[in-house]
Amino acid sequence: MGAPGTGPAYDPERALALAGGSSAIRDRTLMGVFEFLQDPARGGRLLDVRQYHDEVAACYELAHPAVGLVRQAAMPELEVLLRALTDALDARDLAKAERLGLRLPAAIDTVRSVVSASHPSA
Repeated sequence: MGAPGTGPAYDPERALALAGGSSAIRDRTLMGVFEFLQDPARGGRLLDVRQYHDEVAACYELAHPAVGLVRQAAMPELEVLLRALTDALDARDLAKAERLGLRLPAAIDTVRSVVSASHPSA
């Protein structure tokens, strides 16, 4: 179970439903999320909170679609965190954005562990 008020790290039933019942589509969606968040030229940039001050708009432009990606992959905790990060960047509340951004690596690791346990092939 996730942090209070955020829901589970990953909801496998919802992920499958969002993929139209196709495990292949679900697995591609899951892999796409992890690839996006690891790519240093895309979502991986969000892991470097130092960039938030210099590239607020660019970081917002990465965080915003990340919310949709993790929603499509049924990752509620990560969705809540990324939505809060997006809101903080949009409001230019960089101190809050940094605090949230520092939580991203652990949140991603948690989701990856839960997904791996649920779908060893994903």
